[in-house]
Amino acid sequence: MVGLGEGARYLVEYPYGCAEQKGSRALALLLAADLGDAFTLPGMDTSKMRPAVQETLKELERFQCSSGGFAYWPGDCHSVSPYLTAYLLHVFQVAADLKYNVDSGMRNRAYTYLERSLAQAPPTNEGWWPAYTAWQAFAVKVLVEGGRTQDSNLNRLYGYRDRMPVFALAYLHDALLAKKESSGPRVEDLRRRMSNAILPEAGSAHVEELADPYLLWFWNSNVRSTAIVLNTLVKADTLDPAVTSIVRWMMAVRKGGRWGNTQENAYAMESLVNYYRKYETVVPSFSAVVKLGLDEVAREQFQGRTTDSKSTDLSMPQVLATGAPGTSQPLTFTRDGAGTLFYTTRLRYAADVLYQQGLDSGFRMERKYEPYVENGSRPPATSYKAGDLVRVTLTFRLTKERRFVAVTDPIPAGFEAVESWFATTARSLASRQDRQTNPGDNGPQDEEDRWDSWWQHGGFDHVERHDDRVQLFATRLSEGLHEFSYIVRATTAGTFRTAPARAEEMYEPEVFGRTRTTVIEIKR
Repeated sequence: MVGLGEGARYLVEYPYGCAEQKGSRALALLLAADLGDAFTLPGMDTSKMRPAVQETLKELERFQCSSGGFAYWPGDCHSVSPYLTAYLLHVFQVAADLKYNVDSGMRNRAYTYLERSLAQAPPTNEGWWPAYTAWQAFAVKVLVEGGRTQDSNLNRLYGYRDRMPVFALAYLHDALLAKKESSGPRVEDLRRRMSNAILPEAGSAHVEELADPYLLWFWNSNVRSTAIVLNTLVKADTLDPAVTSIVRWMMAVRKGGRWGNTQENAYAMESLVNYYRKYETVVPSFSAVVKLGLDEVAREQFQGRTTDSKSTDLSMPQVLATGAPGTSQPLTFTRDGAGTLFYTTRLRYAADVLYQQGLDSGFRMERKYEPYVENGSRPPATSYKAGDLVRVTLTFRLTKERRFVAVTDPIPAGFEAVESWFATTARSLASRQDRQTNPGDNGPQDEEDRWDSWWQHGGFDHVERHDDRVQLFATRLSEGLHEFSYIVRATTAGTFRTAPARAEEMYEPEVFGRTRTTVIEIKR
């Protein structure tokens, strides 16, 4: 349970909102609401979490398309994905188990969509088989857990087990457990294969997942696969000695108190909460004291099992008052009594920097402002008059393909986005995606026909206009040069510093880039 609140906080505060991210946020809140105050989330009263979860679950229904499958964005049915659909059905299943109101008709339409998807012919390209078996195993898992018989698909997929990634083996294992097949040669074989993929390192252990580029479309990572395997082993109530070693590795691999992306945090939280419920043994009975330097800042008693957490906030002046500038003060936690003291510390700060330089950590970005003209272009400028139309152009120079990209460009104070531009651009993107074809097939596909066709076009496929920012999303950006432009209008006189535009891979957030800041003047 150490620091799981930080992972939950990350999911709740994550700034983007595709269906996967909203589903992961709902899963975090489901777990947090069920466990009470063990998750202390900024701005979230535990008593208000259930209504927030219910609202998010209802909002997710907008992402369902006429086929029954779910798309990444509401109404963008070219992006319907069986794997995404299976993931959201998993979230809905957890919610239903915890007594939330979940539309049964919506779930049944999604289950039927997965059954139709499972009936499609397998790929002829051998390279697709790990990805193909991955989404099929997940679909079968959620169907069986949803009460739908899948014996024929289970038997068929079990025959493909040599070509599965480790997390797909875990999904298949979950499906067998759900149909009450908790022992026997098939279960033992799957556990043996998962065990062979677990790499021990001193007192910890993790899953070394199959390295396959197509699996990245399913948000694949070692952390995520380790969490999925841990969860299925906990479900099976095995005495596998690797379980505690996996938990130790999961906690040690965090950075900044959390895991790398929304999928990793959601799956890590689910598996660790399930582990906590089943295996915590020592009943707490102790007092805990926290000191900063010689000053005691907190003292609490813990008696018996509880999900309540205790927290203390210190202002920066209080921290600085404990010692002279340039000196260090220890922050110490001590426990007197039986049980384990779990704790986490978090420092929040803002960098006092006015003129940030650009940064390339996988995305080389440039941004320019130029007077808008109907035909042609004018040189970039930083001075405009109120009422002027200004074209903002973002340029990306990529040395390799990037996937699941999010770009946020803050609109400078004194400007506002032009609504007619936004509506036209959004329609253009949707139209272009609907006209996609699936390379290697016999021509254009129906917009929800193929789960693998919608991402093969490399470009921005979703755009959002907000009062203070424009956000762009691309399932895939191919190597090379990409440009995106939008129109703003100068409205308020003054001198304004622009915040940097930022791009990142949502599931590899350490791959990012930003532009430098600019000073813009608007005259009356």
